[in-house]
Amino acid sequence: MEQQPAAGSRTPLILLGSILLLVVVAFVVVLTRGPATPADPGSPEGVVHSYVTALLAGDKESAAGLLSSEATSECHANAFLDAGLDDGNLRVGLVATTISGTNATVKVTISETMGNGPFGLGQSNYQDSFTLLKSGDTWLISAAPWPLLACSESAVNHP
Repeated sequence: MEQQPAAGSRTPLILLGSILLLVVVAFVVVLTRGPATPADPGSPEGVVHSYVTALLAGDKESAAGLLSSEATSECHANAFLDAGLDDGNLRVGLVATTISGTNATVKVTISETMGNGPFGLGQSNYQDSFTLLKSGDTWLISAAPWPLLACSESAVNHP
């Protein structure tokens, strides 16, 4: 007569099978969820996204075109400092947007990586905000956090 394994010895197999099933389901969900929906280019979030994208790509004229006249008078395209923006060491993420009439505030998380190599100096994460004004049907940036509106040694930052 053959003995059946004790019921307690099946528990690790059941647990392992359950974990494997959860990993497979999570993997399928990640692969099938599709790309993130981009912000409307005419919205405050879309203007900030376009501005940051242009600035990080080195297109300072396009970035300056998204600034209000007040900000442009203090920071024209030729005055942008590089501030390490083209080194790929800066990431910006949307946190929240508040719109009140013709004013908007777009809060972002800014992540900067300092130093290169495996023993770099680390990473700095902080929240700051862009201030936008509506001019007609267009949102324009009137203030931005350092180093994203770095025009001189004393950067423009009025939030």
